[in-house]
Amino acid sequence: MATFSRNFPVNCDVDFDTKNVENKTAIVTGGANGLGEAYVRALVAAGATVVIADRDVEAGKRLEEELTGVKFIECNTTNWDDQVHLFEVAASFSPTGKVSFVVANAGIHRKDEVFAYAGDDKVLEKPDLATIDVNLIGSLYTSKLASHYFIKQNGQQPSESQEDTCLILIGSGAAFLDCPRAPQYCATKWAMRGIMHSLRRTAFYYGSRVNVISPWYVKTNILSEEDFAHVTSVGVQFAEASEAGECLLRILNDSTINGRSFFVSGKKWSTRGYLDLDIDDYPGDSLIESIQRDQVKSAPVEMGLFI
Repeated sequence: MATFSRNFPVNCDVDFDTKNVENKTAIVTGGANGLGEAYVRALVAAGATVVIADRDVEAGKRLEEELTGVKFIECNTTNWDDQVHLFEVAASFSPTGKVSFVVANAGIHRKDEVFAYAGDDKVLEKPDLATIDVNLIGSLYTSKLASHYFIKQNGQQPSESQEDTCLILIGSGAAFLDCPRAPQYCATKWAMRGIMHSLRRTAFYYGSRVNVISPWYVKTNILSEEDFAHVTSVGVQFAEASEAGECLLRILNDSTINGRSFFVSGKKWSTRGYLDLDIDDYPGDSLIESIQRDQVKSAPVEMGLFI
C-alpha cells in the first residue's frame, strides 16, 4: 500500500520492469489519438488490457482492430451516463473483472473567449466554456468513477490483500508555467494538480494512488500545424509521445509512487524525456509546510476519504 509521505524526487533515469502492469486492465479516456494513443500503445506493449474511450469512432476502431486486448467505447466524457457505461463495459471486458488503472486523458485546447475583446460596439456575449466542460468536469467524472471502482474492489479498510490501483490525471506545462491567452486551459490543468493534492493523502486507504503527468510541447493534433510551426521557429524543442508513454509506465510499475507531478519535458532537460518536478511537497519552504500541517489538523488523514 502506497502511503503518502514526503519523499525524494522519483528517479526517472532508471530501467524498470513492467510486471505491475501485466495482466491488469486500464481505461484511457481520449485514447484514440495523440498522447492518449501513446498511453494505450505503452500499456498494451507492457501486457495490459486496455479500454479506450473517445468520440473519434474511426480512430478508436482502428486501434481496436490493430492492437491485442483492446476495446473501444464511443464516449463523450462530459456526459456522466457515457462514463458510467464506459466503466461498466471495462469491468466486464477485464479478464479479472477489475479495473486497475485509469488515465484521465481526454482534453481539448481551443481559442479562448474568456478575455478576448469583442470590440467597442459589439454586444458582449457569454464566452464558450467547452474547455472547462471537457478538461475539468469530464476529468472529475472520470476521477469519481475510478475512485468508486477502486474502493469497490479493495474495500474501505486498509489490508494486505488490497491490489494496487492508480488514477493518472493529465495536466500540462500549463499547470506550472505562465501560458498567455489561454485562461480556461491553464485553469483546468492547474485543477488536475488540485484533484491530486486532495486525494493523495487519503486514497491509499483504499489501495489507490493518484499522480499527475504534465506533457509540454509534444506534437499531437491538439494544436494546428501552423501553431507547431511557429513554436518550432522560435527554437522550442518538442518531446516525443513515446516519452509520455514511458513516463506512464514508470509510475504504474512502482507502487510506492503516490501524489507526485511528472513533467514530460523532452530530452533537453532529462535523459529519458520526463522527470519528477518535486514541487508538490514544497521542498525547502518551511512556511508552507507549517501551514499545511495546520490545514490537516481538523481533518486528519486517518479519517480516510469520507468525513
